[in-house]
Amino acid sequence: MKKDIWTIEQIGNLDGKVFIVTGANSGIGFEATKVFASKGALVIMGCRNQVKAQEAKNEILKEFPEAKLVLMQLDLTDFASIESFSNLVMKQYATIDVLLNNAGIMTVPYGSTKDNLEMQIGVNHFGHFYLTMKLLPLIDRTKDSRIVSIASIAHKFGNLNPNTFYYDEHRKYRTARAYAQSKLANLLFTYSLQSHLEEIGSNVKVLAAHPGISRTNLGEHVKTLSFKPIRAFLNLFNQSQQEGSLPGIRACTDSAVQSGQYYGPSGFYEMKGNPILRKSTKRSHSLLLQNILWEESVKITNQNITLKKLV
Repeated sequence: MKKDIWTIEQIGNLDGKVFIVTGANSGIGFEATKVFASKGALVIMGCRNQVKAQEAKNEILKEFPEAKLVLMQLDLTDFASIESFSNLVMKQYATIDVLLNNAGIMTVPYGSTKDNLEMQIGVNHFGHFYLTMKLLPLIDRTKDSRIVSIASIAHKFGNLNPNTFYYDEHRKYRTARAYAQSKLANLLFTYSLQSHLEEIGSNVKVLAAHPGISRTNLGEHVKTLSFKPIRAFLNLFNQSQQEGSLPGIRACTDSAVQSGQYYGPSGFYEMKGNPILRKSTKRSHSLLLQNILWEESVKITNQNITLKKLV
């Protein structure tokens, strides 16, 4: 069987297309933004920190002076901010070709979003659920559009416990468990959204991808990484943030991808390597868990799609 080798050189001209990348100012979001812009797409950089976003924009413009980049304030810890961002996008743009739900936090100290959700599930899932539902009518009106969510290997260790969705200062908290739950939620949402859209005859493709183990600032709260020997050892098994961005970029741009697919690195334990089609856990395909998460997401965000063709 022919080995699946995919590179950014296979991406065609993206001129005239509109991409939204959350968390576009750093890590794999920054790398993806740079690639999309280099191919001619207009990229809306949805970022919380506008100073860092401007710095990222300037860096991309140095390499690609013709890049079409638009900065917009987006705080995924705040439903009001997501509402404002979505309304502005829908007012200013007639199409959205790709929504890349990339922004995320990892193993942060126990905290609350502005809507009293546990921070990791609040940002990594509920913020993106709200954003996706708000933008869905515009995405659906765009031919050959896609929604891509960045998950993680960590989903393999995740489970779903709705009792932990809201912040409770008296609750015992395990940062890694909460992160794994949020990454499982990314996949449960992907597959559930795919089913909902197929039911109503929408042609929007819904996919997920993960970056393997990539050298980004996402792990800044992982205490063991502060030890140089451990970090040096792990560097033998990880890859650059540029390489880590490729599965998500492929899911966003490869004309051959199908809705419901999941992309990740080809190497041992999916830690690094060429971006290829992967399989997520049996738990991520659980219809029971998908339905539980969907119902909780609708209740918490007050956002949903109607079971008719979007217009």
